[in-house]
Amino acid sequence: MKNDSFHERLENFIIVLVQPKGAGNVGAIARAMSHFGLTTLRLVAPQCDVKSVEARSMAMSAQPLLASAEHYATLRDALQDCAWAVATSRRLGRNRKPTMSPREGARPLIERAKEARVALVFGREDKGLRTDEVDLCQERLLIPAVSESESFNLSQAALLIFWEIFMEKQKNAPSGEGAEPSYPGDRPAPRDKIEGLVDHLVATLELIGFVPHHHPERVARSFRDLIDRIKPSDREVRMMRGVLRQAAWKVLNGAAPPEKPVAPEGTEEPIEESPSLAAKRRERLIRNA
Repeated sequence: MKNDSFHERLENFIIVLVQPKGAGNVGAIARAMSHFGLTTLRLVAPQCDVKSVEARSMAMSAQPLLASAEHYATLRDALQDCAWAVATSRRLGRNRKPTMSPREGARPLIERAKEARVALVFGREDKGLRTDEVDLCQERLLIPAVSESESFNLSQAALLIFWEIFMEKQKNAPSGEGAEPSYPGDRPAPRDKIEGLVDHLVATLELIGFVPHHHPERVARSFRDLIDRIKPSDREVRMMRGVLRQAAWKVLNGAAPPEKPVAPEGTEEPIEESPSLAAKRRERLIRNA
């Protein structure tokens, strides 16, 4: 299910491109925005056709976001409903505001975006932002790089900044809050799947003589703690249980079928439930009845 607080917080970030010249850059930025939950693109007097084939081909699945881009005549107009604006600039000078890196700025910008709109302002590919445009912004953001190097490509700079904001948001999100996984199998495995993996692991360890029958719960507890620290996804739990099945098959049959690791009819199935753990559970049920 979509987490509304996550999306609302990122939707308060407004991406502003001032007089972009490359249609491909505009499309690439739209595509990067779509990857990180950013939804509002504003273009100030673009010097290219943002509806061109080049722009749309670079946007890929973000073409709707590109098509909905808002157009403004000046940067002042584009910032009129934003409470905070951040200029991205490579140029240094006495009239330039103090700088912060994307990593330093990500957390305070996310905090600001909880309450109001925050604009990330990107300048022209060749000249960047003018000083009067930087003056409209409350902060200036600088991407650290080797001093002798040229400026970043516009879409590269945007991607780096979007990534840092997204990762900071993920890192500091409360438990259960965050972006929807790309695939259902990437969601954290539910408790029943974790317990099934623990039982399957202990059963396999018993099969090879690793677990003493009088202490299966102690071993299970240790491995459960380990698995919980890993926080495996559904897909990872299935993969690990597949490995355990294959290992058990090898022990019970001496060889594993290369293509279909399923027990043929009439042969012994790999054990997936720990007999000693099952016995302990039965004892506890009888004791507590």
